[in-house]
Amino acid sequence: MSLSLFEIIGPVMVGPSSSHTAGMARIGIMARNIAGSEPEEIRILFSPRMKTTYQGHQSHAALVGGLLGLSEDSLELRNSLLLAQQRRISVEVDFLPDGCYPQNTAKVCLKLRDGSTISVTGTSTGGGSIRILAVDDIPMTMKPDEWILLIKSSQPLTLQVDASVQSGICHDGNCLSAIRFSEKPDSDLMQNIIAQPGIVDFRLLSPLVSFGATKPDFSGISSCEEACWKAAEEGIPLSELAICYETERSGRQREEIIQQMQLNLQKIKQSAEHGLEQNKLLIGFASGHDGKLLQEACLNNQTVSGGLIPKACAIALGILEHNGSMGCVVAAPTAGSAGILPGCILSIQKDRALSDEMLINALFTAALFGVIMDAKGVSFSGSIGGCQGEVGVSSALSAAAIASIVTNDPKTVSHAMALALKNLLGLVCDPVGGSIEVPCIKRNAVGVSNAFIAADMALAGIQSVIPPDEVIDALIDVQKRMPPELKCASVGGLAGTKTAKAYLSSH
Repeated sequence: MSLSLFEIIGPVMVGPSSSHTAGMARIGIMARNIAGSEPEEIRILFSPRMKTTYQGHQSHAALVGGLLGLSEDSLELRNSLLLAQQRRISVEVDFLPDGCYPQNTAKVCLKLRDGSTISVTGTSTGGGSIRILAVDDIPMTMKPDEWILLIKSSQPLTLQVDASVQSGICHDGNCLSAIRFSEKPDSDLMQNIIAQPGIVDFRLLSPLVSFGATKPDFSGISSCEEACWKAAEEGIPLSELAICYETERSGRQREEIIQQMQLNLQKIKQSAEHGLEQNKLLIGFASGHDGKLLQEACLNNQTVSGGLIPKACAIALGILEHNGSMGCVVAAPTAGSAGILPGCILSIQKDRALSDEMLINALFTAALFGVIMDAKGVSFSGSIGGCQGEVGVSSALSAAAIASIVTNDPKTVSHAMALALKNLLGLVCDPVGGSIEVPCIKRNAVGVSNAFIAADMALAGIQSVIPPDEVIDALIDVQKRMPPELKCASVGGLAGTKTAKAYLSSH
C-alpha cells in the first residue's frame, strides 16, 4: 500500500517521538473509536524493548490522551495522565511477552463504564504511521486513513461487497467483523450490510487523518529510477510528479494537496520560532537552549565554518529542543529528525529571499523520495532500523530538497539524496535514558551539514557510484543487520557509557 506524502512531511504532532508519542496517540484514538466510549480502567501493555523508552517519550501519556479523545497535535497530551486522574480513570502500565509482537506495539485493555471490556492491539510503524493488529485478540488489520464498519453479530456474515472484510469470534461468542473502505460507504450499501441476519451492533469509524486512503488500484512509484524517468518523460519537476502521485493516490484535488503542504510549512515555521526560545526539556539532560547559543554565535560572527550551514544547524537544534519539550513539530519523516529539513529550507529561504512556493515544492520533492523509500521497505523507526532511518533518511530527503531548489534535473536531485544517505549508513539509535535529548538533538545538526554538502556535490556534477536505488537497498540491508542493542534499546553506544549511567542515576 503506497504511503501518503503527508506521512513523510507529517504528521503535525506533539513531541518528542513520532513512533512512541504520535503513533501511540493515534493507537489510543483508534482504540477509543473502536470501543465507542471513554474507559474507566486502562491497562497498557507495551513491547518489552519500550521499557527503557516509554517514559522518556511519554508513550503512556500519549496513549491515554488518545483514549481521552486528544489528537496527536494537541498540547493537552502533556497533561493527559492528570486528566485521566481527574476523571477517575485508572491507568496501569505493563509489558507484552518478549518476541511475540512487532516492535513499537501497544495493547490497551479497557473496562468501559457500562461494565463491558475490550482490548485493542496496535503497532507504530515509524514516523507516526500506525496500524491496528487485533481487536479482542482477533487479528484485524485497520489503518487510520480508512473508513471501517465494525459489526458484532451472532453468526458469521455472508457479504458480497467491494471492500476488505475481516472477521473472527469474540470472547463472548459473538462474531466481530471489520469491513474497510477507501471512501465513506453510501447509505444504501450501509443499509444492505446492517440488514444481514444476526446483527447485534455496528459502528462506522471515520478516518483519523485528512489525507485520504490509498485507492485500491493505485500502483504508486517504486524506485528513484522510475521517478526520474517519469519526470523526464513528462517534462515536469519531481515536485510536480509528487503532487500527481498524491492526487492519484487519494483522489483529492491538486489545490487541496498544495494547501495542506502550505499549512505544514506554516507549522514548520512556527516550530522554528519556538525553537529559538528557552525550551524546558522533559528530562533535562541537555540545556534546552543550544539552538539559541549557536544562533547567537552566528550573529556575532563567532563560527569557524561561517556561512549558511551554522545558521541552518541553529534552526535544527532549536526545533529538536522544542520537540523534546513536547512542543508541536512536523515530523520529517520522524520527530527525532524533525529539525533537519526545516533547518535546511528555512535558512536557504532567508539567504536567497525565496518564496514560500519554492519551499513547498522542495517539501514535495523530499516527500516523494520518502514514499519511494517506504515502498522499497525502509523503516523510519529508530527501534526497528536505527537512527540511519531517522536522521540518515531526513538528511537524504533534505539534500534532495536543497538540490531541487537549484535545479529541475531529476537525476541530480536523486544523486544528492543518495550521496547524503550513504554517508550516514549504520548510524545507531542509542538514546540516553530513552529520551530524544542525547544524542538526537545534536545529530540533527550533523544531518543538516551532511545534506548541504551532499547537495553541493551533486550540483557540481558529482554522482554516487552506487545508484540511488541501490543505496536505499543498502540502507535496508544495514537496518536488518544492526544488532538490537543499537536500535533504541538504551543499553549500547552512548547510552551505555559511564556518563550516561551517571545522568540516569541523578535524574
